[in-house]
Amino acid sequence: MKRASVWVLCICLWVISGCAKPSFPPIDNSLSVVISLDVKGETVTFLNAKNGRVIARWEINKPFRGGALSPDRRTLLLYGPDLDRVYRYNLATGKQLDEWKTGSGIISATATPDGSTWFFGDNQHHAVRVWSENGKELTRLRVGHSPLTLLINDAGTELYAIDFQAGRTFVIDAVHHRLIRSFAVPKMALGGLVREQQGELWVGGHGSGSRVETNIHVYSLPDGRLRQMIAAPVMPIDFIETDRGVFVLSHGSNTMHRFAPDGNRLASMSVGANPFAMEAAGGRLYIASYDSDEIIVVDEATLRPLARWKTGDGPLQLLIREGRT
Repeated sequence: MKRASVWVLCICLWVISGCAKPSFPPIDNSLSVVISLDVKGETVTFLNAKNGRVIARWEINKPFRGGALSPDRRTLLLYGPDLDRVYRYNLATGKQLDEWKTGSGIISATATPDGSTWFFGDNQHHAVRVWSENGKELTRLRVGHSPLTLLINDAGTELYAIDFQAGRTFVIDAVHHRLIRSFAVPKMALGGLVREQQGELWVGGHGSGSRVETNIHVYSLPDGRLRQMIAAPVMPIDFIETDRGVFVLSHGSNTMHRFAPDGNRLASMSVGANPFAMEAAGGRLYIASYDSDEIIVVDEATLRPLARWKTGDGPLQLLIREGRT
C-alpha cells in the first residue's frame, strides 16, 4: 500500500511538472535591451543595448516566426503560422503568463497605444482578428489573403493592414473595429511606415515572380492615391523614422538607405548578409543580419558601423525595450 502511494505521488508530480508553464531568466527592468527573435534556433536573445553583452537567451523550442512587445514594454508575445496559440511572457520575471488559443495562421501582431486591444493578422482565416487585453477574441475582419504588415497610427484610431498577396491595403477603424476602405498596392507588398503629419503611407515590397520590387510606393492616407515612387533597390522591407530622416532596409541588396522627409535619398550603405529587420534607439540603428547570425550596430548620424553582436541562429526580427530607472 505504501509503495502504491509512492507511485501515485510520483505520477501526480509528473503531471503537475508537465503542465507547469516554462520560466526563463528574468530581464531587469532597468536595462535597455535589444531583443533578437532567432527563428532558426527557436530562441530569444536579450542583449544589452549599450555594449551588446548577452543578458539571457530563452530556449523557446517552438516554431515561432514573430513577436511583439506590449505598449507598456512588460510583456513579450510570440506567435507563428504553425502555432495554434500566442504565447505571452513577463520580461521582469521570465515566466510565461498565459496562452491565447488563436488557432494556427497568426503572421503579424500590433496593439493600440494603451494596450487595450490587440490585432493579429491571420493567413488561415484571411482576416485581421481583434482581441482584448484579457485574451478574448472580439471580432474578425475579412481582409485579402495574408495581412503580413500591420501598422497603427499614434492615436490608435486607424490600423493599416497591408496584404502580402492580395495587392491591397485595408484601412480599419481601430476603435469600432470595422473596415473603412481599401486601396490598391503592389502584390507582395511588405513593410511600411505611417507618416501622419505628412498624410502619407510608405509601402515597401518583396516583389512577385521574376519582378523584384525596387521602389517605395507613397500613398495619400486620406484617399489611398499614389503620390510618388521612391527608388530603394532592392526589396525595401523595413522602415524607421527618426529626427535624422527615414531609414529604409533593402533586403535584396543588403543595403540601408537614408532619406530626407521629402523622399530625397541622402545616403546608402551596405549592411549585413540577408538583413530582415531594423530598429532604432539612443542614436543608433540595430540591423538583424539573418545569414551571419548577428546584429550590426550603426551610428544614426554618420552611418558609421560601430559593432557586430552575435545572436542566436537566424535573427528575423528585432525589438527594443528601453530600461526604466
